[in-house]
Amino acid sequence: MIRNALQRFATLTRPVKYSHDRHFCTRSSEVKVTFRKATINDYEGVMKINENVHRGRDYLPEGFHSTVTDPNLSAHLGEVDNRIMTFGCARLLDGGRTLLFTGGRTHASYRGQGLMAQLLHHIKSGYSSNKNILYEMFETEYGHPMLSHPYAQGSSMVLERPIHCFPFRVNDLHLNQLPLDEIQFSIPTQHDLERLLSDKQTHGYLFPGDRIVVNRIPFRAHPKNVPQMTTADVCFHTGDSQHECLSFGKSHSCKLGLAYNIDIYGDHPVGLTAHVYKHLQEIAHIVQMRRVHDKGEDGSHRETQDEVDERVHLLIFASVSVDMSEVYEALRTLGINRVEWPVKAQVVIERDFRVD
Repeated sequence: MIRNALQRFATLTRPVKYSHDRHFCTRSSEVKVTFRKATINDYEGVMKINENVHRGRDYLPEGFHSTVTDPNLSAHLGEVDNRIMTFGCARLLDGGRTLLFTGGRTHASYRGQGLMAQLLHHIKSGYSSNKNILYEMFETEYGHPMLSHPYAQGSSMVLERPIHCFPFRVNDLHLNQLPLDEIQFSIPTQHDLERLLSDKQTHGYLFPGDRIVVNRIPFRAHPKNVPQMTTADVCFHTGDSQHECLSFGKSHSCKLGLAYNIDIYGDHPVGLTAHVYKHLQEIAHIVQMRRVHDKGEDGSHRETQDEVDERVHLLIFASVSVDMSEVYEALRTLGINRVEWPVKAQVVIERDFRVD
């Protein structure tokens, strides 16, 4: 069944034509919208735009304050009748050559009326004098209406990675069965990552298309991007063998509990499985720390909060060429039996930078 699901996904991996199930039709809008820089005081308004981003696994609620105060990010919003109806931000990557748009959302009542296109134009106008920018890029999911948006015209898909989601409770996880002694892991330093990304021999199988995504931020696989990869919580490497893999882990709280994303590079089943095991250990450690933090001085613990802490959504972002059958089977033996949308995909599209 798993292999069949992966085969079905393979039929979806084709040149992007931007004609998906939900066609995004932007009509001429006479809506009066004003744009401004977002502040920490806009938290509630931005959260109300869309409460189901990434199917309830949205990273922005936890990271909003750091996003709008980060000097390397440009976060803006659009208001209609003094109500926040659209939000987005941008950051420079690849040594200042690429402008990435991220975190975008528009209220359901105004989708298709051109608000996001206007917001993107407003954000880009702030970079119009920067002659070093060559490309503009965004990351989303395959089938998202943004891929049919007029903004996407002239863009090309530069990376596509399947998403495998495994919801489970930590109490159901059989950590005592984790076999971690067979493969030696290292925690790469910044210098180690720079050296790895400088080795062109690794790019063909670790970084297809010379691209790497860490914590939903797509980079060119170039050593100058390594300092910006520190947004990940942990990084593991298994090298100098046929099991070579590189993986990054990032956790965040969401309304569904704890979301943990693994960006994994490499395609050897044994190496992949070992990396997933390593991140499961990290998840168990995070949940334990949250429980300790939430305990009262008398040792009490609210049951409802404990239930939220134990609910985990593990998302694995892998290469299209990876056969995840052994990973699925390994997770099943550890008590993780559910999988959601194994044929979804993370998509990165790019075009030449321009301010229309």
